[in-house]
Amino acid sequence: MMRISTVSRPRIQFTGQHAWIDLNGSVGFVGVSAFRLQGAGEVRSIRWVCRKGNIRQDELVAEIETDNGWIPVYAPVCCKFLGVNNQLAGNQALILESPQDRGWLFFASPLKSPGQLALLSPDEYRKFTQAQTAEDDE
Repeated sequence: MMRISTVSRPRIQFTGQHAWIDLNGSVGFVGVSAFRLQGAGEVRSIRWVCRKGNIRQDELVAEIETDNGWIPVYAPVCCKFLGVNNQLAGNQALILESPQDRGWLFFASPLKSPGQLALLSPDEYRKFTQAQTAEDDE
């Protein structure tokens, strides 16, 4: 069984759809949370739906095919698509091995300033996922 790294990028923020963004100046790195990837099995492929131009917040950007189905990846913010993580070419397992650090999927330039973005801090996201887990257990 693959060990999922718990290392997170320093400025990471989350959405309720389990995407994350790490804003570093005018560029943001986007990936899928470790919580969402739990139990996914092996990554088989990435299907890109939107790879250029401006992307609306919550727009489907990609889908990750795993042993246990497809995981949608939505844009965490309104942004301009800048490119994909070239480290994933031939090493898609990186998505699972380091989901909140080196396993990011794409980078983009947000179209709003960081203060205007409705995102969850790591602590807020942890509470959100704990609430979801509790609902699933009922």
